[in-house]
Amino acid sequence: MTDTNRLIDHLASRGKRVRPLASPLRRTLLWLALAALVLALIVAVSGLNPGAVRALQAPAGRLEWIASLLVGVLAAYATFQVSVPGRSQRWALLPLPALLLWLGGMGWGCLHEVALHGASALSFHADSAECAQAIALTSLPLSLVMLLLVRHAGVVRPAITATLATLSTAALASAGVGLIHAGETMLMVLLFHFGMVAVLSGLSLLFSRRLFAWIGYAPR
Repeated sequence: MTDTNRLIDHLASRGKRVRPLASPLRRTLLWLALAALVLALIVAVSGLNPGAVRALQAPAGRLEWIASLLVGVLAAYATFQVSVPGRSQRWALLPLPALLLWLGGMGWGCLHEVALHGASALSFHADSAECAQAIALTSLPLSLVMLLLVRHAGVVRPAITATLATLSTAALASAGVGLIHAGETMLMVLLFHFGMVAVLSGLSLLFSRRLFAWIGYAPR
């Protein structure tokens, strides 16, 4: 019995205090500050596009941009919620209303442009695909950083965590790119902005386990 007590005392003396996670709200705010800094640097280097500023003055353009920003914020908060063991997976539904608002804003914009310009508003411009590339290049490194912050969730909830993280960063990247690109119709925004966000989120859902395995945290 003495040896057992001695062993317990020895293990207790060597135990390290576990630092609790910060609250999801605090981690979300810190993450958004980092993402805002990165996007601000990109805008500062590329320059704020006057045409993009004029597009934001239109109700449809302003609604679409605010909705994309809101999707990024709410998806980030949902990511830090579902990554905590024991929290409800229903937090994943938090960005859904903003996502529907984003789609609705683009649909409204398409109808408004068709009413003003006719069929020419639905013409396809391949040059607008550059914004999709910019969204991907901006979103991918931010997504990897966010996955590192919630890496322990890869053991229990890899799919939902990776999808929400990528949705957040891609939506924020779309809002940032929207400030430096101009001359796009709302249809092009739907195809290349929202489309790229959907593609990146879908890929994260499909390869979530591999992403977490790559950073060293995945279920065996």
